[in-house]
Amino acid sequence: MSRILAVVLALSAVACSKGLDTIESAESFAKSRGVVLTEKTEDKGQVVAPRSYDYKAGDVEVAIMQFHTSDAAGKWKEMMDDSPFAPEVRVHKGNVIFMVWGGDDAARQKVVAALQP
Repeated sequence: MSRILAVVLALSAVACSKGLDTIESAESFAKSRGVVLTEKTEDKGQVVAPRSYDYKAGDVEVAIMQFHTSDAAGKWKEMMDDSPFAPEVRVHKGNVIFMVWGGDDAARQKVVAALQP
């Protein structure tokens, strides 16, 4: 029994470490963490990621961008984190980046905290 539990835990750790790979998995993850995303709108104007959607979480704005690889998402996040002209908070999870901005500081921080590991 303990061996089965160890295998299940090991597989869970591997699955969690991979992060999220699609917009849909990111939406499910947000929901599981208590972040209710509404007003889903495809962001066809952006040219950075193959897929991107904008949402509302109360008064807070949330965007989810899906990249082809986790490495591409991570490099884009690094570049944007170094930019003084990008005030949104970015959370990297696998091929997906959550961007959070708007609303009051407490509401924004609550969303960011829920999306972080």
